[in-house]
Amino acid sequence: MRSNYCVFKMDSRSRKKGNKCNTFQIPRNCTGCHACVSICPKKCILMQDAGEGFLFPIIDTEECIHCNQCERVCPILQDESQSSNTQTFAIKSKEEDERRNSTSGGVFPLLAEQVLDKEGVVFGAAYDENFAVKHIAVTDHTKLPLLQGAKYVQSTIGNCFIEAERELKSGRQVLFSGTPCQCAGLKSFLKKDYANLITVDLICHGVPSPKLWQDYIDYRSARENNGKRPLRINMRSKVSGWSRYGYSTEFDYGHGKITQIHNSQDLFMKAFVGNICLRTSCSKCKAKGVERCTDFTLGDYWGIWNQHPEFDDNKGTSVVFVRSRKGMALLEQIQDKMECLKVDVEDAYRENGNLVNSSQVHERREDFLAQVTPDNFEELVRKYFPKDSEKSLGLLWRIKRKLDRLF
Repeated sequence: MRSNYCVFKMDSRSRKKGNKCNTFQIPRNCTGCHACVSICPKKCILMQDAGEGFLFPIIDTEECIHCNQCERVCPILQDESQSSNTQTFAIKSKEEDERRNSTSGGVFPLLAEQVLDKEGVVFGAAYDENFAVKHIAVTDHTKLPLLQGAKYVQSTIGNCFIEAERELKSGRQVLFSGTPCQCAGLKSFLKKDYANLITVDLICHGVPSPKLWQDYIDYRSARENNGKRPLRINMRSKVSGWSRYGYSTEFDYGHGKITQIHNSQDLFMKAFVGNICLRTSCSKCKAKGVERCTDFTLGDYWGIWNQHPEFDDNKGTSVVFVRSRKGMALLEQIQDKMECLKVDVEDAYRENGNLVNSSQVHERREDFLAQVTPDNFEELVRKYFPKDSEKSLGLLWRIKRKLDRLF
């Protein structure tokens, strides 16, 4: 295998004892998409934390038969076919409650409900009981809210690629949602374009460390609830409005009080937007661009208040990039449930440069992730993002989007 692909190599004896391999190299371009783990016929590849909370593949060299399927399926080493005729829309769901509970305009639940109505299955990211983010399959409407809302951490795919393939081969309609690199991994794993598959990715800033996410929850719980963890977390509350960076984070500890912090003051959001906790592959993301291998890309329509103020009500508007006939067909099926405005592609990402641009890694990233714990979380974030240099998260976003418009 190519040296920039494999992270760990471990023999069978070490694997059976549950040991970690002490000698490894970290390929900065590995996205952790799980395609190699899913394709391996010998099941001799595992995903393991390399020390920062991100999962990388481990290969049991004694079990490996050198079929090279893992290398051939890797979307970083191979090229996925891309779309060539993207259409772009600003969309708002007419269902107020659904839109209120969504990150932006409530488009994802509309698409997902349409698939579930046809007895299909929807894959997406959900919190588990410890607020770790994992991909799961949903087959009924009551579980769909688990997949809604922003989750600013890399999710674990697990066996979802294998499960999705099984459902597709049975003839069931499948909607798979994830980050662009996860969707690229799925398409590469499947090796063919299924007519009954809908893929939905998002405009991605980058994926923060799962370990840092747990440190953040522990930090806030210790400060706000005597160490007891929350019952509910909402990272994109619209209580103070959607546009112009007015949203907040909410922690619900189940005793009648919800702790809200405006996102300009939230320490995790400072680290996230400041690029100090992202996976290294996010700085050179191969999945960026208008043209992609997915049917849909969803995101916040930042700047809608400037371009089409008549369409903005400060409750959330989605920007939707549609790339396939089956994508357009699905959109037409939900047209009576939404308000839709066709827009120019370049206008749609004018203030949303993460569609095409990677987030540049913070120069002190490795130092920060090596040191951070729940106990020193606030101290370190304030050290690397002092108030005198970073007045607020809103300022960070505004500067970033001005640069996006320039470049």
